[in-house]
Parts: sequence; structure tokens; C-alpha cells
Amino acid sequence: MPVITDIKEQVRNKRRRSIFIDGEYAFGVSLDEVVAYRLAVGQELSPERLEAVIVATDLRRAKESLFRLLSLRAYSEAELRSRLRAKQFAEEIIERALADLRDSGLVDDRQFAETFVRSRISSGRSGRRRLEWELRSRGVAPQVVEESLAKLGEESEYPLALEVAQRRYERLRDEAPEAQRRKIALFLQRRGFAYETISRVLSTVLPPE
Repeated sequence: MPVITDIKEQVRNKRRRSIFIDGEYAFGVSLDEVVAYRLAVGQELSPERLEAVIVATDLRRAKESLFRLLSLRAYSEAELRSRLRAKQFAEEIIERALADLRDSGLVDDRQFAETFVRSRISSGRSGRRRLEWELRSRGVAPQVVEESLAKLGEESEYPLALEVAQRRYERLRDEAPEAQRRKIALFLQRRGFAYETISRVLSTVLPPE
């Protein structure tokens, strides 16, 4: 049966310990895990107990990674899953970590989508189609995307598109009317505004032909 032959304090993190089994480094744990599993030099570890310690350690590390990410900005669940996969956590650990954060309300795609939409709308950066594409590209479920955009109709888009178009028009004043129309339309289209909204905005911003 494997035996713990040494437990060393890690240089970069005084609250972590390196566990050596049968004379070789095996894995790192936090002080909490040392206490919880009563790890000590000379202790024999059954395969089941060794696996339990490793799983607990990996789960804690995965959750710490999620906490660090979420402290910087909001993420969709799919984005967080991708980040953990990049760190080469096992799928079981990834799903357990995400489930724990879902249960605590820290991972919530519905809330993420609603916050994302409000942020983009308040900054006047995107129309409905662009928002839909951005949310889907972040792995948000189609139904959640639709629900988060349900109240964003043409009447909500129009003031935003109008403001964007007016700013663009100021930069194109010296160009021919047809060039102005084409460039403003393409600019709005790239930002995901609906065709009907673009047509309405163009008729407002540009002088009559």
C-alpha cells in the first residue's frame, strides 16, 4: 500500500503542501486537505483514499480557478468550462465545480445573458442580431438568448441605431450622399441592427435625396 514519506511546505504558497509517496512527489494539497484527511508522514493510503484526496484537491483547484475568473468579469458557463478544459482538469471535476457554483448562484447563464444585453445596450454598441450572435458564440442556450432579447424590439433598437448613425454621419459629411448611405448602412449592419431599423434611421439621418 502506498505510504506518505514526506510532506513539504511549498515555496510559492505557504498554505500548500507537497505530498511525497514512496519517496516521489505525488501531488499538492492545501492545509485544509491535510487536516481533513489527516495526512501525515508514515500514513498508508489505500487506492480509494488516495483517489478521494486527489479528487478533493482537483475540485478545490478548479473552483479557485473559477472564482478568480469571475472576480474579473462575468462569464457564461460554456466559457468557464472551456477555461477549465484549457487547464486540463478532468471532465468530472469540471462538471462538479460548475454544479457547485450553479447551486450557489455564481454561475447563471440567464443572469449572464441579461446583464450582457443591458451592458451592450447602455453603451449603444450593438443591435439585436449582433447581441444574439455574441451570446450564442459564448455558448448560451438558444432559449436563454431569446428570452434575454425578448423585450428588445425595433422601438428599443431605434434610439441606439440613430445615435450610432448620427455619430457616423458626422465623420462622413464631406462624402457623397450615396457613399454616406452605403457606409452608414454597412456600419449599422455590422453591429447587428435589423434591416427595418437601419432603413428608418437612414431616412432620419440623411437629407432627402
